[in-house]
Amino acid sequence: MRIIVADDSAIMVSIIQHFFENDEDITIAAVAKNGQSAIDLARSLTPDAIIMDINMPIMDGLEATKIIRMELNIPVLVFSNEVNEKIAIKAYQAGAVEVLIKPDIDKLNTPGFKNYFRELVLGLKTTHTLGNKNYSQPEDPNRVISFVVMGASTGGPKTVRQILASLPADFPAGIALVQHMELGFESGYAKWLDEGTSLQVRLVEGETDIHAGHVYVAPAHLHLMLQGNRLILDDGPRVGNQKPAVDVLFASAAVGYGSSLLGVLLTGMGRDGADGCSDIIKKGGITIVQDAATSDIFGMPRAAIEQNAATYIVGLPDIPVKMQEICLARKGR
Repeated sequence: MRIIVADDSAIMVSIIQHFFENDEDITIAAVAKNGQSAIDLARSLTPDAIIMDINMPIMDGLEATKIIRMELNIPVLVFSNEVNEKIAIKAYQAGAVEVLIKPDIDKLNTPGFKNYFRELVLGLKTTHTLGNKNYSQPEDPNRVISFVVMGASTGGPKTVRQILASLPADFPAGIALVQHMELGFESGYAKWLDEGTSLQVRLVEGETDIHAGHVYVAPAHLHLMLQGNRLILDDGPRVGNQKPAVDVLFASAAVGYGSSLLGVLLTGMGRDGADGCSDIIKKGGITIVQDAATSDIFGMPRAAIEQNAATYIVGLPDIPVKMQEICLARKGR
């Protein structure tokens, strides 16, 4: 995998180079000191991914990210100490696959962070090895879907927003969402989603009733799960090293809703949500899993597909169409 590092800090570039100096899977093909240089190098070298700082001379990283994503569609990881809630949303709007705050030097040099950073960068290299085949039995056309659960990680913010923007205000089910993201971004993220859809989006802050046409977003540090017919927050341990975990939401909803549940698993690194999709299938529910071609990171969808937990494997533009086909048709629309 060949990457470009765009950062005007010589110290930070040196640290990132040190991360990958003996790596057999990742090679730093070039270093850019500003956004314009990153664009020029991306055009000439066509790397697999770009690590992008924000505050740089000549052209900042947000503008460079927008141009690179629109023109070349190369995955961009925004890695900056300038990130706050508003900047993170702007980065996602520009097309960043993931936004990561540069930690302090002590954490930056820990093996745990290095391993996490490496896996995140490796995940940016898109792979397309599984086709759009349905792996489980077709769903029952007579069932009624009462609740939808969604899970996403790397690449998820814009993906989720695109899906919600295509759903009607009278969508007949409530939707609960777990999106892996940095602590402190979730309030702005929920507001950004709300601005882009006719549905009502809110960040869950405590025990919450579920209503059709509403989207309930998990906070970035607590599990979101179903208890009875209400959503609750849980401060239990990480599951699969995630908190909130998609698996926790999916599994609890499968118990509560059974065959009337629809699970939607989207782009993301790792395998969170795969076991949850299996739980949904076992309880008679339906799952939609994003395909390889439209996933920024095909880790989570791939894991669900490989364990036969995808009722449908669908490209991003068709996911809201499929959701409406499944949910609205069962309401006699």
